[in-house]
Amino acid sequence: MTVQTEIPGRDRSCAVTVQQRVVDAHWSLMMALAWITYRSEQDVVDIKHGRRAPTKAAIRDLLSALRSGTLIAYGMFEGERIPHPIETAVWSTFEIVAKSVIFAGHMFLPTLGTPVVIAQRMGPPKTRLLSATVPAAKVKKLWPAAKQTAAAEARCREYLATQMERSLDRAPKSKRDFLADDCQARFPGLSKRGFERAWADAIRLTGAVGWSKAGRRRKSSH
Repeated sequence: MTVQTEIPGRDRSCAVTVQQRVVDAHWSLMMALAWITYRSEQDVVDIKHGRRAPTKAAIRDLLSALRSGTLIAYGMFEGERIPHPIETAVWSTFEIVAKSVIFAGHMFLPTLGTPVVIAQRMGPPKTRLLSATVPAAKVKKLWPAAKQTAAAEARCREYLATQMERSLDRAPKSKRDFLADDCQARFPGLSKRGFERAWADAIRLTGAVGWSKAGRRRKSSH
């Protein structure tokens, strides 16, 4: 089961479709995971552009809610044609897996590309759950919207991680410049302390240890 998400590179009407789906009664699992991770509607929209990859913690939290019956999913199994509520007991034998693929025509090529989410049975046979959705209102109730400062910090962390992956050994500019000239303008509500946490987390996530020296002055040779 590949969750029905809009694919990068398709016509612009897709952007409108995703924007509309944010206020729909039901979200795909990918959209729910984007909300659980970042707690903002903009991040749910951004899944269209492949900018959001679900975290293991978000997947674990979503599965926990589904397995406890706190959250009810809708979908259909292979061979079925009409979506229906999925019994809570089903999730005890199912898992949610995030994969990255590149879309080549009608083919899905596993690689570093657009993240998709698959709900499948653990172990053979790998029965899949198709077109799985969850009630958006319930998702928002279980995982309330983040305060602006927390959301800004989360998005800053992801942005910095992306920048670090492009140049693991050396930062293109100082840490101070990233804060004052870049991140605070990009992410309203971002505090200096939040930036410091995002910076440290991004280094830990990417292994870009060279960036830890971005704020240090070089010693004079004299």
